[in-house]
Amino acid sequence: MIDEKLMSLSFSVEANKGVYALLLGSGISYSAGIPTGWGVLKELCRRIMLLNGADDQDEIKWYEEKFGKAPLYDEVIGMLARTSSERNGLLKEFFEPTEEDLVHNRKLPTVAHRAIAELVKQGYIKVVVTTNFDRLLEQALDGLNVQYQTLYHDSDIEGMKPLAHADCTVLKIHGDYRDTRFKNITDELESYSEPLTDILEKIFDEYGLIISGWSAEWDTALRDTIKSVKGRRYSWYWHAFSTEINEKARELVNFRDASIIIDSEGADHFFNSLLENVESINKVKRVNPESLQVKIKSLQKYLLNQQDMEISQLIGHETKNILDYFNNINYHQHVSKEIVRQYVEELNEKVKPLSVLLFLLSYDVKTNKQEQLIIETIERLTSFKHDGQIRLLNLQQLPLQIILYSIGIALVKSQNYELLNKVFVKPKARDRIHNRLDFMTFSSPYRGLGELFNFLYSPTNFHLPMEEFMNQYLENVLVATQLIFDKIEFEIYYDFFEFIRCIKYRYHGKGGYYPSGRFGFKPYERRHLEQLIQEGKGNENWNLFILTGQKESDFGNALNSLVKDLNENYRFDGQGLLEAYFGKEN
Repeated sequence: MIDEKLMSLSFSVEANKGVYALLLGSGISYSAGIPTGWGVLKELCRRIMLLNGADDQDEIKWYEEKFGKAPLYDEVIGMLARTSSERNGLLKEFFEPTEEDLVHNRKLPTVAHRAIAELVKQGYIKVVVTTNFDRLLEQALDGLNVQYQTLYHDSDIEGMKPLAHADCTVLKIHGDYRDTRFKNITDELESYSEPLTDILEKIFDEYGLIISGWSAEWDTALRDTIKSVKGRRYSWYWHAFSTEINEKARELVNFRDASIIIDSEGADHFFNSLLENVESINKVKRVNPESLQVKIKSLQKYLLNQQDMEISQLIGHETKNILDYFNNINYHQHVSKEIVRQYVEELNEKVKPLSVLLFLLSYDVKTNKQEQLIIETIERLTSFKHDGQIRLLNLQQLPLQIILYSIGIALVKSQNYELLNKVFVKPKARDRIHNRLDFMTFSSPYRGLGELFNFLYSPTNFHLPMEEFMNQYLENVLVATQLIFDKIEFEIYYDFFEFIRCIKYRYHGKGGYYPSGRFGFKPYERRHLEQLIQEGKGNENWNLFILTGQKESDFGNALNSLVKDLNENYRFDGQGLLEAYFGKEN
């Protein structure tokens, strides 16, 4: 039985490459026989104690009584080895394998290190923070020819490549055993240097975190740095070996609202499971490009030969696949951003074939039966369930919106505004609770889907998270399948569709159900939209007037209403739209 939280993490890591960082402690190297920094310090104190002719059971307590202070890592090493070469030689035995170690596979990269290196190589992990002195992770990365930067001193941080631009960054907050500029690793260390604090705060604010092998028991400065960051951009996961974690770790878990993943088999099993899950999810979710191309060619052949029955069967099969997917969702499970993102990513792949096929059909529609099939397919995607967590239930609206955008962009591209007008108003909802709503009200993304994307991506990152998602998703789908020439052409048709949808909603007095598209916050990037509007100025036969009952005045009123709404929202701007239609005097 796969742990639900591990599965949630796996889906989130796979869906959001580079979003998660790792925080690794000594537990990650435990199976390699590498001592912790604290273990090294204790052993060195024991040797000093023996050299002084003492034999106390507690070497740390003896050191404190002997020297009147707690042992500091750099001071203890300096007492035993004065030169840089001597210090490296002193520590080498703790971290580098002897011939005997090699025979017993000790002090070598573990399964966990190799799994992490593979996650880095595939682009899922780009930042690793570690309290460890060893170089096992770097050795695992070297083994896969992964480029990375290692930071373990302020001078390294000051000259680093930005995190977002580096293939991988390994931040060793306690230093590297081969370096002589050691940091104290006891609980006496209450603060970090400013450069180290700054980069840690950046990581803790901008990345989700996967914590493993770190107890939080001794690292006062690290705990305080974590608690100084209030942001909650992405979730945190804490891998624990048992249900019992210490009080300080529990405090951080509660502070960050982290999910605890119990894996008693250790870091090796945890990271290997994570890697296997991520790779399996990636393999399962991929739509075979060849399979999609076969469907495209089949539809093109059916359209050419006017084989309406075959077209209906092809479209119906893809529609049923989507509806069957929703029958397998547990709508009563706990809702987190990771779970919702998981479903969104899966739906992206499920809906892609239907999105492409309906774009093709809408662009080249020739018969009344084909028009009716488009309307019927839209109606079939309005069969919603209503029992469960509201955000999971709102996911059911996503295929409908994707299909409306796909059809709409195709009809704008072919300038088939008559059918587009029907698509806005003619479908009837099959939703048993809301089937009395007119379709424009029912199909508004602001009946639930808009809030869902606000939850996922936050208006602080995007003015219109749902529309931003739709733009990026459909650009990838339509440009990749060569149904639209390039990104520039896609942006033009995308903006046209959202503008036309805004006009249609305001003509029916429903502006609040579709406030604006992305064009609304791009006043200096919509010359193409202004040129479209100018076509209607003084042209009583303009084909867009079909949206407003063939009345020029009603189109003007709808445009006035849209511009007013845009100007009243501080993030948006109606500049240039009225002027394009009415002239400069307005």
